[in-house]
Amino acid sequence: MSTDPGAQHHDLLTVLRGGAAATPAPTPPAPAAVTLLPAAATSRHQLAVDTALAGGPLVVDTGSEGAVLLTGLLAALAAAGRRVTLVPGTATAAAREELARLGLGHLLADTPEDPSRRGADLPPADPNRWLAVLRDLDTRHRAWFSGDGEGGAPSRSDALAGLAALRSEHLHPPLLPAAAAWTAQDRARVVELLGRGAPAGDDALRGVDDERVAAAADALDALPATLDRLAGLMARLGSEVRWRTPRTLADVEAAPALLARVEQALRTYVPSALHTDLDHAAAILARQPRSLLSAEERERRRELKRLSSLRHDGAGFGSGDVQALTELHRAWAERADGTPASFPGREELVAVLDAVRRDLPVVAAVLPDVPADPDVAALPELADRVRRAAAAARARRDRAAVSAEGLEDLVAAVPAGSGPAEVARLVEGTTWRALVEAPDPGGVPVERLAEEFRRLDEQRRARAARELQLALSGARATAVAVTDEPTGPDLDVLVVDDAHRLDADRVAGFAAHARQVVLLGTGSHDPVPDPGSAWARAALSALSLELPRRASGVRDAVAAAVAAAGPSAEAGSGTDLVLRADGAVLLVDVEDSLALLRVQDREVALPARHRAAGEAYRLLRVADWFTDPRGTTRRLVEELGSVRPAAPEAVPVPVPAPVPAESFPKGLGSAEDAHRTVADFVTALAGGNPNIDQTPAATVDAAVALAYADLGVQAADAAVLDAAMELLTYRRRGAKVLRAFKESLQRSKKKMRGAGVKVP
Repeated sequence: MSTDPGAQHHDLLTVLRGGAAATPAPTPPAPAAVTLLPAAATSRHQLAVDTALAGGPLVVDTGSEGAVLLTGLLAALAAAGRRVTLVPGTATAAAREELARLGLGHLLADTPEDPSRRGADLPPADPNRWLAVLRDLDTRHRAWFSGDGEGGAPSRSDALAGLAALRSEHLHPPLLPAAAAWTAQDRARVVELLGRGAPAGDDALRGVDDERVAAAADALDALPATLDRLAGLMARLGSEVRWRTPRTLADVEAAPALLARVEQALRTYVPSALHTDLDHAAAILARQPRSLLSAEERERRRELKRLSSLRHDGAGFGSGDVQALTELHRAWAERADGTPASFPGREELVAVLDAVRRDLPVVAAVLPDVPADPDVAALPELADRVRRAAAAARARRDRAAVSAEGLEDLVAAVPAGSGPAEVARLVEGTTWRALVEAPDPGGVPVERLAEEFRRLDEQRRARAARELQLALSGARATAVAVTDEPTGPDLDVLVVDDAHRLDADRVAGFAAHARQVVLLGTGSHDPVPDPGSAWARAALSALSLELPRRASGVRDAVAAAVAAAGPSAEAGSGTDLVLRADGAVLLVDVEDSLALLRVQDREVALPARHRAAGEAYRLLRVADWFTDPRGTTRRLVEELGSVRPAAPEAVPVPVPAPVPAESFPKGLGSAEDAHRTVADFVTALAGGNPNIDQTPAATVDAAVALAYADLGVQAADAAVLDAAMELLTYRRRGAKVLRAFKESLQRSKKKMRGAGVKVP
């Protein structure tokens, strides 16, 4: 399928008419962030809506979530200024109810507006804080369930599991906060350090600060090998050219210059010139010429010719040559025995001496008693001293690289007689413990972050709903036309609910007049959709709303612990566990099974989905389980005990009557808004018990405001608290509930004082 929306629309029409099967189109990039109004909308719903807003056709396998998607989709399209026509289906009725609950029932053109649901000002929202909390939750989640890859730090979840196994082996790693950042290479370095003994042992550089040691580190590493090479070269000089052993390094430095003179002489003279009797040559050169016919002259000429052959250029061999060779022999005799000879390792000797001159002063600055001109015979001993100092410098570097603080505790934790493998396990466990005990992002407990995120997300959705209300009343948005037979030559967006129940040719006829088509359906119905339905023909390119899950690593342990405490614990079809006791049911998801989900899915959508279905639901944090399994099990059992067993019939829930506007305290908003907020909350409970973690702060504030309106602003705090909790049907009033209501009470007093109301 093409990436062009117009071409995609043509392809979908072809498929609906029985043409070639479509192939899935690439997912377009998401447009600007769109707030989906239903709390139960997940990231998969978001993807579907973003795809629709991009302008191309969309086919969605809604499963059992058609109403949620339809609500979010219609609102998002209308808010974007699109003119939508809906062919209704089974999800439409539920979507209509949800829109009415949001005060947007008139988004569907066949439903009149309910003036009582019309809001006043735009509700407050803090998108920057919402985004910051979202990022904090995402960062925490990635730290807990996504490691740094091969060789890096493991996830906290894996670290917890590993730490539990390690403690079962009676290995108890110490707490080294810096170990949280150790890589596999760092851990190997620590194992090596432990193998050498305590890091605080003998240090050849004791008393020298780390900065000076670091500056001399390269010289310390290089000098021992350089001294070894120098000793080897001096041995070769003695054996190859009979060089006498020098006493000090300064004596050695004379060798390269003299050897260079020998090489220069050999470039001028043949090698035998160095073995010539120079006294005899001088005598020949001193003879005076004789008669050409004399034997002496002929002998003199033969000798001169022989001497000339000692030069490579064949030029005359004169007294200057004798003098040069004599001086070379004299200099050689001062340093070596025998005749001057070339040394193949002269250039290497020059390089080695340069390296010694460069590194020796640097080493002497940090290693006491290193002579500036050491004895040649003591070079091996000096190399050993420098080698020990280099090892000490490397140990300092290694300890600094892994943060040496606390390594002594790690040494003490190694059991006597431990082998390298056991030491490596302990070091790895040190990383695990550091990861596990590191604070959460921002130092805020995850439950507080999640509670704040849910509150901010609710404000965000309330503001989006009010903005759409204003857009509809100001004609900036168009109500959705609802009809079974869409007609007209110029349809903008056609949304078809229950595409699996409609004939493909009929839908193709509708779609031919539209710029964009969205088909909602499912193949999970029984019987299977008719082969001629729109869904059967277009389902190949359908987007699924199913959320990815993975197997929990601790679910079985949690189930066993709960079962041992009394309730039954079974695997659920949509959740990890179903806990049952005395007719009460609690659904539990273990956090690691939702590791692939986004923050919105995990913290808002899934709890909202179960709440809408009237199901008690708990997200079990992995950290809670590993750090306190007994306490977590007890809390699960207590929460299950607080769940009201399912009643055979729904019991009508009394809703508090509206408070007269004239008796409502100043500074606390409007009576209408407070009454609506409390009524919506109580109605949504459907007779169930409220949960303070799922009760928005705005709802508590509304209940407190209504309590003040009923009792008067001079009422005692205890009476106001009792009345507010009674309004929200709180019968179990633990410390957490009381704290939330007391905080709301103080907020309300502050607002009233700001409005000029005198309160106690």
